[in-house]
Formats: sequence, C-alpha cells, structure tokens
Amino acid sequence: MNDRIVELDERFGFREDVLELICECSDPSCTERVFVPAAKFAELRNTVGLHLVSAGHGHPGRVVEGAEGYVVVAD
Repeated sequence: MNDRIVELDERFGFREDVLELICECSDPSCTERVFVPAAKFAELRNTVGLHLVSAGHGHPGRVVEGAEGYVVVAD
C-alpha cells in the first residue's frame, strides 16, 4: 500500500520531505500512520524484505533500525 501512496504523491506532485504512510506490522487491519523521511523510505524500498512498522507494533522479523515513531524490520 505504501508504494502506491508514494506513487500517487509523485504523480500528482505532492512529493514531500516527510511521508505519511501506513504501518506494515503483522496486523492486516492496522491503519496506524507512520511519518518517515522520503529519502529513508526510498532507501528501505531498495532493500528487499524491509518493512516500516509503527513503534510498539509487532512484526515477526528482527528490528534493524529505529527512529522516532517507527522501526525498520527485516524478514
């Protein structure tokens, strides 16, 4: 879903320095918002198996990085 959000932002010219995305935790019904720098999200998407998860939410992978409000989890 987040890839589509970024694609639509770019298509319609709403590209921002900080993106408002959706948590990619293990709960498929989660709609928690995660704010992440656009450059960081682009970096995450260049590495297969990384997920952006709201701080405190569960994911079966291992945490590889964290920042205020979110963690990056690897499969």
